[in-house]
Amino acid sequence: MNTENQVEKINRLEFLKKMGLSGASLMAVYCGVTMSSCKNEDNTTPANTGKTVTYDITTVKNGDLKNKGGFFVDTANNIVIANTSDNGYVAVTLVCTHAQNKNIVYSTNKFACTVHGATFDNTGRNLTVAPSPLTTYKVTQAGNILTVTL
Repeated sequence: MNTENQVEKINRLEFLKKMGLSGASLMAVYCGVTMSSCKNEDNTTPANTGKTVTYDITTVKNGDLKNKGGFFVDTANNIVIANTSDNGYVAVTLVCTHAQNKNIVYSTNKFACTVHGATFDNTGRNLTVAPSPLTTYKVTQAGNILTVTL
């Protein structure tokens, strides 16, 4: 999804809020036929293939992973890796189970979808609107190298 489309969707949501729509009525209108914000983008959840991907946490690109609460979004593999305060490193799919949007981030000790606000705990278990948990992947650490098994 390109940045231009994302800005457009945010502006539509703000418009609907300013029109006085809220709660269930807002979601009904926002996810309606004329708007594409709830549209399934594709099934882009990585399959459990056994493929491994490595991340060096000493590089600038992956440096946030050194800190508790830091995360890295790997769009090439559709995963998010986070350094959690309770489980060490956790990797989950980038694709939200609520509406298949590729917008999962890590914030305040949980995973969250920036599109509809679905939240997931550090094990990927759904806490709010999502119908199912996020797919999780095994993460191992050897020194400064994290290996995620898809």
